[in-house]
Amino acid sequence: MATTKFKNAGSAETNPVENKVRKEIRVKVGPPGIARIVFLNSDGTEANSVKQFVNLSESDSFVDGKIVPNVYRAGNKIRLKVFFNKPGTYSFTVKCEPLDSNAQYTAGELARNPRFAYQKEQKSYTTGSDGSLALPLDDFFVGAAGNDKYVFRATDTRGVTVSTGILEVHRLIYYVELKMHSLTSCASSLALVEQVYAKHQIKLVKLPAVEMAYMPNIGYDDTETFETNARSAYSKSLAVEKQPHAVAIAYTGHLAVKQKNFRVRKSAAVGPGSAPVLITIAAEPDASGSIPEPYFLWHGLEPGERWFVSARFIKAGGSTVDAISIPVEKCTPLASNSAIPQQPNAVRIDVSALPLAIGKIYLVVNIVDRMRGGISFSGGNLICVCTKAWWSPFAPKTQNEVIIHELGHKMGMAANGSGKLPDKTVSWYDDAKGHRGNHCFYGLSATQARYDSDADLDGSKCVMYGATNDRSDFCLNCVPAVQKVDLSDGWDPF
Repeated sequence: MATTKFKNAGSAETNPVENKVRKEIRVKVGPPGIARIVFLNSDGTEANSVKQFVNLSESDSFVDGKIVPNVYRAGNKIRLKVFFNKPGTYSFTVKCEPLDSNAQYTAGELARNPRFAYQKEQKSYTTGSDGSLALPLDDFFVGAAGNDKYVFRATDTRGVTVSTGILEVHRLIYYVELKMHSLTSCASSLALVEQVYAKHQIKLVKLPAVEMAYMPNIGYDDTETFETNARSAYSKSLAVEKQPHAVAIAYTGHLAVKQKNFRVRKSAAVGPGSAPVLITIAAEPDASGSIPEPYFLWHGLEPGERWFVSARFIKAGGSTVDAISIPVEKCTPLASNSAIPQQPNAVRIDVSALPLAIGKIYLVVNIVDRMRGGISFSGGNLICVCTKAWWSPFAPKTQNEVIIHELGHKMGMAANGSGKLPDKTVSWYDDAKGHRGNHCFYGLSATQARYDSDADLDGSKCVMYGATNDRSDFCLNCVPAVQKVDLSDGWDPF
């Protein structure tokens, strides 16, 4: 006979037995208090720690879902929300606290540029009836310096404080390469450029390259044509959508500068049977008696080039009315190094067809004044880098170094303490002491009159020195300025 002891105990097929003894259960609830403060994303979700690209504006054109995950990660204004643990209206304060390692701006820097500052003052608020509040957008902002870090702390009336995670400041620049048609000597990678700037919290984002018309050399007379060609290519690139935070990097063959109508002379015996006259292309010796360095003829740089201007012979005691012209066919450029025949620094002149006489030959030629490694064009976002120098290939690593230097110029390096820039670096120099523009003499003596000798090139230790020096990074004096610089204005399209 089955037992009935557990007939009301319940089973998987029946309802459980009811407890007939009822007891009141009390849940202890604490007083209302602040629960958390968070960063907001544009989709309404929350974030604890974030990377903030402070130079960008809040625009969807900069959002890629990865580097810039949402539009609230662009700009220096910070979106915050505070929550209490119970519905109701509650008072609280919020303060932005920088980490000790942040860049320290001077009073002069802060006076010149308000974007160097962060919101120092504590602010007071009251939640909505649901116990939460999204803080007004304009209330909290951070400074322009890359790698700066901030924590935001909210405190209720009981003195309880909650904190966000870390907000880390970054900057972002887009770049597009303008590659000349049929030019095969462009650097295949700008990884070094990206790596150097990433060290200083400047993210460089590569856009698809575009092609532009070929130019073997860009000198002063070619600048307008070059910019027109580059502008046509740039207008078809994705960089247009990323303005004003995009730069254009164009490549060319040489960036040689021509000096026209350079004059040399040499005493000579001429006439039938006379030996050819060799004239080295160099300046007249100065009072020191040192032998001047020779110049190279404008030769092998561009189609239709003209190195020869004129040559004439004037006999001893004669005047210009006695001058005898020497045609270009009698003048042969000669290179001192047979391995590089494109580098002629002398002219051999056949004088055997002239009347027998002693006098002077006056030669007028176009010469290479100098070779440039790169140019940062003023008034816009265009950079140009050469792929050849002195008739030899410019190594890809060197092209990267030049781009780092020219992009540094776009950012305002070497900083000279003017306008919105950081204070002048202690190793800053300008045209008066050497190269054109603002540069850095780190590694050299501060007492030098100039910084453009061969010895200076060897001793310089900053990528912002005024000539290509095999350096790829900023020196100890320039790094703080690179960290501090405000990139929020970007650049106008060239």
